[in-house]
Amino acid sequence: MPDPSAEHPDPTPFVELIVKHERALSGYIRSMLPRIDDVEEVWQATAIELWEKFDQYDPQREFLPWAQKFAYFEVLKFRRKAARDRMVFSEEVLQAVADTHAASTSKLEARSRALQGCMKKLSADELNLLRTRYETTTTIGMIADQLQTTTKTLYRRLDRIRDRLAQCVRHHAALAEE
Repeated sequence: MPDPSAEHPDPTPFVELIVKHERALSGYIRSMLPRIDDVEEVWQATAIELWEKFDQYDPQREFLPWAQKFAYFEVLKFRRKAARDRMVFSEEVLQAVADTHAASTSKLEARSRALQGCMKKLSADELNLLRTRYETTTTIGMIADQLQTTTKTLYRRLDRIRDRLAQCVRHHAALAEE
């Protein structure tokens, strides 16, 4: 009689890795596909393929590069299936995007860390305004009404906050490169 644990391995290590790297892997796929619906479809196919091949994963190696290889091939499969669509990148373009993504990952991660640090320097009101604007479906007009101000004033305020954040991130990025 076959060992039931061999047929159904513990999914915990896989789940932990997939959850940890979901954003990065999804971003990688998104960098190669123009439509978010296509990204979701390829993400699901990639996750299934990763689960099916997880027994081949070497835990001594980084999970993300291993998973990105599967994602890349799932994008190619999807692209071939959608070849009759006008908005399809050639394999050469996809390879260039994948190479560029790999080369810029560490810079993007450093900029993301810098942004998180810079956001901690904002006042509670500024942070709340950014979150309301970008993390909800609340419109500028609705926010302006809530704050009893004009949309023009609110746009200027948001511009100033974004400019300060951009300067702060550039400053931290320059320090990191030194």
